[in-house]
Amino acid sequence: MQRNKEEYYNITKNAKPHLNVLNFLNFNVLPGKAVDLGCGAGRDTIELLKNNWKVLSIDKEDTESIIREQLNQKESENFKFKKCFFGEMNLPKVNLIVANFSLPFSKKEFFSDIWKNITNSLSDERVFCWKFFWKKRYMGRNKRKSNIFNRTRSQSSF
Repeated sequence: MQRNKEEYYNITKNAKPHLNVLNFLNFNVLPGKAVDLGCGAGRDTIELLKNNWKVLSIDKEDTESIIREQLNQKESENFKFKKCFFGEMNLPKVNLIVANFSLPFSKKEFFSDIWKNITNSLSDERVFCWKFFWKKRYMGRNKRKSNIFNRTRSQSSF
């Protein structure tokens, strides 16, 4: 990992879980299997594990040790990690997919296949927790305009 990425993961490894994940857990849904796409330092993964979910965390960087060091034995047994790009992943059937601020980093030409992989992996009783970067938030700081979807296009995918 490059130095600035290591610093980012060390800074974010103790970050609170995203609000959409906390809100989901407040519905008291029975724990099942989840995937955390673009898990980073594991803020959402760890919260799900602490609530008895079995979690497959996927990231393009090898952040497994950063996450695993924060888990007890039972949580560690319910945790799997895969280092890969989203276009390379093969998702299992799960009840929950979390993808907070990660999908816009996919290459645009692979997005359709990635989206099919996501929708095919969700079981009948399913939830997809996500946050995209909208143009207003994301365009000014980065030149990744080719990966940004407007709100209408993003919502039409559902």
